[in-house]
Amino acid sequence: MGILIDTVRIKNFRSLRNVEIKLSPLTLLVGANNSGKTSFLKAMQLAIGDDRRHIGKEDFFIGKDDPENGSKEILIDMLIVPVDENFKKVSTFELNWLSEQFGDNVDVDKMNKEYVAFRTHIYFDETKNEYVLERHSLKEWQKEFDNWESTEISDKKVKFDSIPLFFIDAQRDIQQDIKNHTSFLGKLISKIKIDKHEIKDIEDQLNSLNEKIVNSSMELSHLKQKLKELNETIPTRGKGVEITPFNKKLRDINRGLNINFQDGESESFPLEYYGMGTRSWASLLTFHAYISWLAIKSKEDNDAPYHPVLALEEPEAHLHPNAQRQIYHQLKDIEGQKIISSHSPHIAGQCRIDEMKHFSRFSEETKVNAVDISGLNEEEKRKIDREVMNTRGELLFSRAIVLAEGETEEQALPIFARKYWGKWPFELGLNFIGVGGSGNYEPFLKVAKSFNIKWFIFSDGEPRTKKSVQKQIRAVEEKTFDIENSDEVILLDNGKNFEDYLIEAGYTNELIQAINEVEGDENWFEEYRRRKHGTEGPSKKTDDICPQCKRNIYKTQKRDYSGDEAVSKVLRECLKNGKTRYTPKISEIITGLDGEDKSRRFPPKVKELFDTISAEFNFKIDKDNL
Repeated sequence: MGILIDTVRIKNFRSLRNVEIKLSPLTLLVGANNSGKTSFLKAMQLAIGDDRRHIGKEDFFIGKDDPENGSKEILIDMLIVPVDENFKKVSTFELNWLSEQFGDNVDVDKMNKEYVAFRTHIYFDETKNEYVLERHSLKEWQKEFDNWESTEISDKKVKFDSIPLFFIDAQRDIQQDIKNHTSFLGKLISKIKIDKHEIKDIEDQLNSLNEKIVNSSMELSHLKQKLKELNETIPTRGKGVEITPFNKKLRDINRGLNINFQDGESESFPLEYYGMGTRSWASLLTFHAYISWLAIKSKEDNDAPYHPVLALEEPEAHLHPNAQRQIYHQLKDIEGQKIISSHSPHIAGQCRIDEMKHFSRFSEETKVNAVDISGLNEEEKRKIDREVMNTRGELLFSRAIVLAEGETEEQALPIFARKYWGKWPFELGLNFIGVGGSGNYEPFLKVAKSFNIKWFIFSDGEPRTKKSVQKQIRAVEEKTFDIENSDEVILLDNGKNFEDYLIEAGYTNELIQAINEVEGDENWFEEYRRRKHGTEGPSKKTDDICPQCKRNIYKTQKRDYSGDEAVSKVLRECLKNGKTRYTPKISEIITGLDGEDKSRRFPPKVKELFDTISAEFNFKIDKDNL
């Protein structure tokens, strides 16, 4: 059995004004840049790490109402609980943790379950004119988050020798690790131990190999001969000058250490010849080697208590998507507890929803949210993991998301948005997501609400679709939510889908132009209409007609198929059969309208959606394009 850091509470550290975070064996921190993820990792490092860096006034939360002095103290509280080998909570700590680590710091809650709670207190000492960091055991752990900072501290000493925290930032590089004796690789290499009898034998072999290389090389022999002149200048009683291609002493082996890698059937090369992705990945693997080596040593040392904590920034740095997915599973295998910050939807897609914490920051203060899974059954959890996280992990890094039923809107709306704001949506923190059907909104809405991500829906206007959308929203939001009177939901007119809406909004010519350009023939659509439907109406003798025309063949013997109604009908059919092929070109042509048609660049419902988003986030509109 072991332990788990179960809960962390932080007050007044950087943007973390007052937060509580529940941790798992592996916790993934997600959210936009500058939302507070790294600050949380740094707070953990202050609480249990070995970093004794200088604490400055910039580490204290400074609110807009108190810009001069800011906060007077930083508090970091931690709750540690006992767990079994599967990280399931149990009632008591193992004897080795009690006797060698926690001692009389262990308390018992109302359910008779043991725990350890302590506080890291950081403040400025006016007398000493310096910042002070102190650790105290807490007299109790308040389960309620309100007023947690008022908890009394005790005089018991707190130590965390068996809970080392290792912070690894995003700027890791195996080549720097090799050169730095304080890196995890350097620490591991410095611990090399070889039997003293074997050391002499190995060093004799190294000396013999060095001598053989020098004697076999005319250049090195020549160099050695010239350097022997030092013996004449500087008195020596030893061998004088030696040239040693290899370190002659094993104690110096780390100085000449190199790590080679063979890719495919090519020659093996040092890692310095490879890109940053490979070198960053190798650096993480050497850390794993160091941690697992410490675990082995702790077991050899009478099974001493040992619970390493990894605080890792952006494991995806420099890695391609498939490697990002793979490295997540490698990280899960590292001993101890892992707290990882990431901007990668590929890593987020591998993570369970209950392992994830979302950081958001809209002013000076960070908010941390998680999906409340207490009321969800296993199928609902799987649906969120499968339909949201595995395929749409990018929404976690958005300020707002726009949900739509299908691929047409998902392809079209970002192109319209690029023209409307003069920026790509992702630059504004917007994400347009096709949910794959009118019945699939609810999992996305649950994630968005839990993670404090603003959502909008751009929906078809069919009665059945409206009813379904409203039901799903009410399952997540208020029971009285009315989509007909909501700014968050934009409904297309007259029960239409997006393609029908564009036709009725007067974009027939643009739609036909787009189809012709995609098909590479300016007469393609007219030929398609003539071939499928004819210009005089469907004929009993014509087999090459559409099913709808076949069903209506006797009702439309003399109908004129050259009019606008027939064009619209054929256009709908054509768009339905190939809409994902045509949508990007349609959007480009409509947003490229100029002259007298410039005012038609944005269909009214699309403009209504964008106007609503602009008002919500105070986005600047590119008026030159309106």
